[in-house]
Amino acid sequence: MLEIEGLTKRFGGVAALDGVRMRVSAGRVHVLPEENGAGKSTLLKCLSGVHRPDGGAMRLGGERFAPHDPREAERAGLRFVHQEINLVPGFTAYENAFVGRPYPRRRGLIAWRAMRARFAEVRDRHGLDLDLDMPVGRLSVAKCQIVEILRALMDEARILVLDEPTASLSQSEAAMLHRVVRRLAGEGRAIIYVSHRLDEIFEVADDYTVLRNGRTVGEGSLKSTTREGIVSLMAGEEIVDAAPEVHHRRGTPVLELSGFRPAPSRPLVDITAYQGEVIGLYGVVGSGRSTFLKAAWGAKPNASGRIAVNGNAMPPAGIAARLAAGVAYVPEDRRNSGLIMQHSVLDNVVLPRLETCRAAKPLPLISWRKARAGARTVLARLNVRYRRLDHRVSTLSGGNQQKIMMGRWPAETTRLLLADEPTRGVDVRSKAEIHGMCRRLAEGGAAVIFVTSDMEELLALATRILVMAGGSIVLDTPNRNVTRQSILDAVFSRPGSTPTEALGGAE
Repeated sequence: MLEIEGLTKRFGGVAALDGVRMRVSAGRVHVLPEENGAGKSTLLKCLSGVHRPDGGAMRLGGERFAPHDPREAERAGLRFVHQEINLVPGFTAYENAFVGRPYPRRRGLIAWRAMRARFAEVRDRHGLDLDLDMPVGRLSVAKCQIVEILRALMDEARILVLDEPTASLSQSEAAMLHRVVRRLAGEGRAIIYVSHRLDEIFEVADDYTVLRNGRTVGEGSLKSTTREGIVSLMAGEEIVDAAPEVHHRRGTPVLELSGFRPAPSRPLVDITAYQGEVIGLYGVVGSGRSTFLKAAWGAKPNASGRIAVNGNAMPPAGIAARLAAGVAYVPEDRRNSGLIMQHSVLDNVVLPRLETCRAAKPLPLISWRKARAGARTVLARLNVRYRRLDHRVSTLSGGNQQKIMMGRWPAETTRLLLADEPTRGVDVRSKAEIHGMCRRLAEGGAAVIFVTSDMEELLALATRILVMAGGSIVLDTPNRNVTRQSILDAVFSRPGSTPTEALGGAE
């Protein structure tokens, strides 16, 4: 279906692609295991017509393929579901599906019922659960991802490109997506599937191509390789992500919540987080994990109850008090909530540490010499790949953006880190580096609470595991001899709860 041979693309003196080769067959799922900065994004942009390759050739169905723009790629039968969500918040799912494509008319007016019926037919054909009439701005990130996928399936596609489609999905939603992908492949489509989750790679895909530093370093059938073989190709070396050390002796309390209600409709929560703990918060979409984390950060004005940080009581709502107490927060959606995408790398790095960049302590004036020196130090410590400090942060790969969002908080003043899906959409190496950041913070006397939908990450990073269901903590245990089954039993332990609740509404 698709052949790529010797593809090259340079930006100035940097070779983003350096002789990439790949062959994708009809009826097969072809995975690109993701390492940030390997050239995957540039390759997809060449396929979609956003970039023009400098050399090499692409052939689609045996014929030369060189799209000049995304519309030409779409006309050739390629459909893309990008990692970052691109939806109009005030539009419903079916209204978003018709953005950029002709919509049905009746007597010169928009035929809203016909639009809705056509989108509903696509949803029902693929067995996906979605409220068609709710504005997508009120849906969870997982539901928005489903809208993006259905939007791509509105027209017949020869090749469907999915870029990290399960990065923000629960396990049951990911399993549902895998079934859809296999069904689409069974219908004769070619699927290009980008993922950093090695467990799902072997579950959903048939073939693989591994890129490193813009070059193809491995390809073939997944039946003929192993997880360790893929990791070795991606990294060029062994990546070590050490197992957590469970702290038997707790330090002093860092965060104390007593009779704390994140929102009027949520149950009371009582939690104490201690120095040196890395607490993993697990639950299905809709369980209240993100709502709880935002409330602990002070971003929920209707939160109530007692909260203390380092023994000092503070109001249930109000971010300023948390900042002064050394609380840091990393949101799930880096594009809309975590980073200022149209600002520079420099601006985004120094944002939480402006106090250290003053020209003189009494004056609210920035010394840009200090800011640049501090930013370079932070970026070097985080191993972030960038070209210039004044380039927009949107030009960086997703993993490098995520590392900036995690590591820009000053470690010397952070006493509590609240991180929502801290490794969403990052590669194996970046994931290990982010885990290392969390462990170093804990070793320095801070407490870390992170939300994750990745069971593998939960068991690898957390020293203590909390499971949330219906807004309540239903399991609180040290990470000793904890099994996947015991966690899932807790997830669905509430009377009347079933795995289908993983497909619930917005957080």
